[in-house]
Amino acid sequence: MNKYSTNSKRLRSRLPFLSILGVLGMLGTILSCEVEDDTPPPSAYVAPEPEPEPEPGEGCTFSTIVPEIAEGIDFECGGPEVTFFGEKDGSFTLEYVENPDASGINTSEKVVQYDQTDGVEPWAGFFFDLASKVDFTEMQTVNIKVYSPAADQIVLLKFEDSADGSISKEVQAETTVGDAWEELSFVFSPSDSDKFDRLVLFFDFNGPKDAPTTHYFDDIVMSEGGEVEEPGETSEPTTAAPAPTIDPLEVISLFSDAYTNVPVDTWRTDWSDATLEDITIEGNAVKKYSELSFVGVETVANQIDATSMTHFHTDIWTGDATEFRIKLVDFGPNGTFDGGDDTEHEIVFENPTQQEWVSLDIPLSDFTGLTTRAHISQLIFVGAPSKQNTVFVDNVFFYNEAGVSTEPISGAPVPTVPEANVISVFSDTYTNVAGTDFNPAWGQATIVTQEDIAGNNTLKYANLNYQGTQFASPLDVSGMTMLHVDYWTADSSELNGYLISSGPAETPHSFAITTGEWVSVDIPLTEFSGVVDLTDVIQLKFDGNGTIYLDNIYFYNPPATEPTSAATDPTVPEANVISLFSDVYTDVPVDTWRTDWSAATLEDISVASNAVKKYSNLNFVGIETVANQIDATGMTHFHTDVWTADATEIRIKLVDFGANGAFDGGGDDVEHEITISNPEQGTWLSLDIPLSDFTGLTTRANIAQLIYAGQPAGSMTLFVDNVYFHN
Repeated sequence: MNKYSTNSKRLRSRLPFLSILGVLGMLGTILSCEVEDDTPPPSAYVAPEPEPEPEPGEGCTFSTIVPEIAEGIDFECGGPEVTFFGEKDGSFTLEYVENPDASGINTSEKVVQYDQTDGVEPWAGFFFDLASKVDFTEMQTVNIKVYSPAADQIVLLKFEDSADGSISKEVQAETTVGDAWEELSFVFSPSDSDKFDRLVLFFDFNGPKDAPTTHYFDDIVMSEGGEVEEPGETSEPTTAAPAPTIDPLEVISLFSDAYTNVPVDTWRTDWSDATLEDITIEGNAVKKYSELSFVGVETVANQIDATSMTHFHTDIWTGDATEFRIKLVDFGPNGTFDGGDDTEHEIVFENPTQQEWVSLDIPLSDFTGLTTRAHISQLIFVGAPSKQNTVFVDNVFFYNEAGVSTEPISGAPVPTVPEANVISVFSDTYTNVAGTDFNPAWGQATIVTQEDIAGNNTLKYANLNYQGTQFASPLDVSGMTMLHVDYWTADSSELNGYLISSGPAETPHSFAITTGEWVSVDIPLTEFSGVVDLTDVIQLKFDGNGTIYLDNIYFYNPPATEPTSAATDPTVPEANVISLFSDVYTDVPVDTWRTDWSAATLEDISVASNAVKKYSNLNFVGIETVANQIDATGMTHFHTDVWTADATEIRIKLVDFGANGAFDGGGDDVEHEITISNPEQGTWLSLDIPLSDFTGLTTRANIAQLIYAGQPAGSMTLFVDNVYFHN
């Protein structure tokens, strides 16, 4: 340590103490002279009075505001201007007042007091506009502090687009205490972002409203959490794209099973950067472009004149594309791409919906750079992220909007559920519950009319905002498991259905929209569990946009897919029977119950301890007794018991090989087929068919084959028992 010491440092440490005092004295004199004139004498100084504490609510000037919900609304110094609705025979007031109970989770000074008198509508409430559209990307939960007069009251928070009230989403919460502050949470989704700039509140939603009530609320804030929407796994579509319904006379089709297609030179040019596969989905031809950067489709040799067309259409399906672009190129009158009279334009679709078919109908006027349309020679698809996406393409065509139907031209599919399993609200197929009001006086603008569509009564909801269905008396549907609705729309982008009990509570089922065709929707009633009392259903409600046609609205139990009881035991004396398969009789030998040329799956199963043959995926199945041919000349009838949940047709054929005992395609072979159309489903059918009905079966001494077939081919299941001849 001493290596850093010096003699000079030792000398400085011995400066006389008086010298230090002298220096300090001189500094003090200088400083005293600098401040002397600026400091008043002690007798002139007056200490300031302390400012009084502000009274509650007086710390700011209260003003009307247009709030930004992401910043929170605390109502201490400002509140929005509100608009009430649902007055009917009552009235409302809303005031910014002192907190009636500044304790617990809410000790703030100012809160909002909302009063409603008796006689207001059950759905009465108020709304106010926000400064901007709500962003749910980072925060999906809206929290509101509520002071309710009672527990078990529904508070409904709804967001709307102030310019179009049909663009909306609502979420309910229920109070758990009375006369105390609690925080209610309303969960939304990231996909709800940038849609809504109006906040709507309903207190004691759908309550009786038979007495005046006062509710307080405060501190509307957003927080993290809620419905986190994870991207779905990349996969392939399992269903075909919607079948187009535009008049073929108004279409120029490049690729669609629905129309006759014009010639296309190639669906993948040699300058493309993508892989093309021609695949089939549910029997429907589809183009699959994988590792897609861009792909060119050319009609150079057969250029398309689209001057009379108004739109370009295609259906796409992707599990991973974040952007999809479509370009049309017109080569001009000289028929070559040379940069002279060529015109082109590209349309960009950002963030296309994934994991479902998306129908793109693009006005040709949107292709602004496509100034001519008489020589269209190229169609180009581009995807992103480049080389890392797969797009499935179907129904590529130009059309004139004059061919677009704005209403269905055929009726909804005829239901097949047995009436014993159904409580019907509206359907020509069933007996409907009596006294249903499809236009209850809820103050809505949408009026429901009944239209005849191809001889079928159909409900039409024109320009739908919302509309109710009121039952004459509550329905007990607790014994049912499903709600069925058929819908058709040409222009809707949103449709929701609600099941409502007198609880009151409601929760929506959001319909996936397909335009231009009837869509059958089956909703499990478990979707409404915990919200709706299924023993006390009083209403249905539909909301959305566009014009909607509805039919076949009913509750039901799906028919059983397999029998649970055995077929009825035969009673014909055994002496009069030649049995192939039955627990009641002694069976003759059968070579096989499924030949190798059959198109069906066979299982030997037991139903209520009774042996049964189960044929699934049935197109046709052959049963042979070639080695032990049956002489049925002394018999008068063929008998079989069958059970099906899905067959729309059952066919039974008997084949006699003749005296030579072999099937040789002619000679002495004879056969005949019996058809049973629209067999009753979900029950054992006892078919006792006179052999005389098999008119082509002119001999019966060498019966060697029995064949079952049916419709829909390859997708039906048939259970078989008690197969025998008798007299």
